[in-house]
Amino acid sequence: MSSTQILHIGQYRLLNVVYTGQTSRTWQAYDDRARRYVGIKTLLQSASRDRSQVNMMKWEYTVGSKLHHERFAEIYEMGKYNKIPYIAMEWVPAPNVKQYMQRRYENYCVFLPKMLPQMIEALALLHESGWIHRDIKPDNFLFSEEGGVKLIDFALAKSIKGNPLAKLLGIKSVPQGTPSYMAPEQILGKQLDGRADIYSLGCTFFEILASRPTYTGVNQQELLQKHISAPIPSIRARNKNVTPEFASLLAQMMAKKVSDRPKSARDLFLALRSVRIFTKEPKQGDRVD
Repeated sequence: MSSTQILHIGQYRLLNVVYTGQTSRTWQAYDDRARRYVGIKTLLQSASRDRSQVNMMKWEYTVGSKLHHERFAEIYEMGKYNKIPYIAMEWVPAPNVKQYMQRRYENYCVFLPKMLPQMIEALALLHESGWIHRDIKPDNFLFSEEGGVKLIDFALAKSIKGNPLAKLLGIKSVPQGTPSYMAPEQILGKQLDGRADIYSLGCTFFEILASRPTYTGVNQQELLQKHISAPIPSIRARNKNVTPEFASLLAQMMAKKVSDRPKSARDLFLALRSVRIFTKEPKQGDRVD
C-alpha cells in the first residue's frame, strides 16, 4: 500500500509515512471528523493476510486502549479498510529512541538525564497496569523534549498474572521478543514477570550509553547464548561519564539470575532518585570511548 494507492482510511486522511517495519507501516494522518492529527498504524498487505499478524494487532489494541497516561501514546480505535487492519492513535511528533541513536551519541546525550528515568517510569506504569511488555527496546520508546517519553507497541504484551495452570505444570511459553534485548528466561521459554522487561531495559540503556549493543554474535544462536551465559559488560569501560553507582544499578538490571535484578520497575525508578547517572551533565559533542 502506498500513498499513491490510498489517500484515506475511513475518516482519516493519510499525509506522510513516518515509519515502515517488517509487517506494518505508521502514517501521520488527519482525522476529518474530530479535526485533529492522528497516527495510523496499518498492516502491510502481505501481513494483513497473515492471521497471526492480524491477531497481534488486535491484541495491541486490546492492551493499549486500556492505558491512559502521558507515558503512553493514547489509542483511539481499531478498524479495517479495504481488508487492511489499522489502529488509530494519538499523533506523537517524536522520533523513537533508536532513531536518536542513529544520530550518534554526541548528538543525543544531552537528552539522557530526562529520557532514562522516564523510560523506567513508563515501564513501572505498564507493570502496575498488569502487563509485561516482552519487547522492550529502543524502537518502542518515543521521545521529544516537550512531551518526554512514550512507550509503544503492545503486540507481545502479556498479563503479569500469567496462566496459573501453566505455572503449576511447568509449561514453557514460546520465546518471543527481539534477540538483542531478550532476558535469559525469555530465551529459554520460562514463565516471565516484570523483571524480564527490566533486563531488556538494561540492555537498552547499555546500548544508549555505550553506542553499541550489549552483545553481538555471528548468528542469532550465538547472540542468544551470550544473553544466557556471557559476562555482563562494563558500561564504564565504554562511557567513563557514567557514575560507578549507576553502573552498578545497570549491572543489576542485566543480571542473568532473575532474583539478582531489582524486584520491580517501581523500585528501580525510586532507586534512581538517589543515584546520579553521570559524573557531569552531558553536553552536545560529548563522545564515548
